[in-house]
Amino acid sequence: MSTLQDLKIHLQSALGAQAQRIWIEAEALIVFVESSGIRHALTKLRDDPDTSFDIMSFMTAVDYHPRQPRFEVVYELYSTRRKHRVRIKCLLAAPKNELELPEIDTVSDIYLAANWHERECYDLMGIHFRKHPDLRRILLPARWDGHPLRKEYPFDGKREWNLGTTVIDGALMEGDLGL
Repeated sequence: MSTLQDLKIHLQSALGAQAQRIWIEAEALIVFVESSGIRHALTKLRDDPDTSFDIMSFMTAVDYHPRQPRFEVVYELYSTRRKHRVRIKCLLAAPKNELELPEIDTVSDIYLAANWHERECYDLMGIHFRKHPDLRRILLPARWDGHPLRKEYPFDGKREWNLGTTVIDGALMEGDLGL
């Protein structure tokens, strides 16, 4: 495939109904995939010899609060063989209450780089990756309260400081920062 238009046509055929929407914007090919089919879509894009997307360059999440669906998980894939890239996006609705987290399946066994990216999205955005081998905070202390990149998180930090959540308990050893 020599052009983005050729790649777009091939992905429409390869992904079929899984590709909800495909378009080219600012010299980037963008594909919306149903979140329930993300594993199948990424495996197909990796294993298809005509695409060979062998590297996940990055993965992130975006909060579009108050829009519904509120969250978007974004995967940037690159083919070292074909020298092209694609951006895969999935929409996730906000859960019905604050105690639940939006969920999507892990792809850390498909692209090893996803392991840390998924942990970062969990830590900062509160996206739960089902069947992730080690889903825990990666940047903030384990007892941190909330997810600071969400739109509703107070811009100047949490208004209420609860001992054991966002501050260090004095009974802990001095060297233990809760990490």
